[in-house]
Amino acid sequence: MNRLRYLTIAAVLATVHLLLALSSLLVSFSLGMGRFDSGGDMSQLESLATALSDTLLSPISHVQTKGLSSPLQWAVVLGNSILWGAVLAVPVWGLARLVRGKRAAF
Repeated sequence: MNRLRYLTIAAVLATVHLLLALSSLLVSFSLGMGRFDSGGDMSQLESLATALSDTLLSPISHVQTKGLSSPLQWAVVLGNSILWGAVLAVPVWGLARLVRGKRAAF
């Protein structure tokens, strides 16, 4: 596998990460606002969405983004997804190389 294949895997994983992170954040926020208006308890879906968004946005949740402009905040979120994609692509790329090597041995 070459570097282009690794970058392709990283780009796909970064895109999937960004979509999952933003959708879980949106679900968590919308369910939280509904609960805030009604005064009810946190549902299991809201709890799951909140935990998922906290996990997926974990490196940037510790970065102080107050005072940054909106484009810079989106750049930080995008950079977080690129970081996740690059890190997760390493084991996927390695596993694909291992499978390709075993297939060539047969």
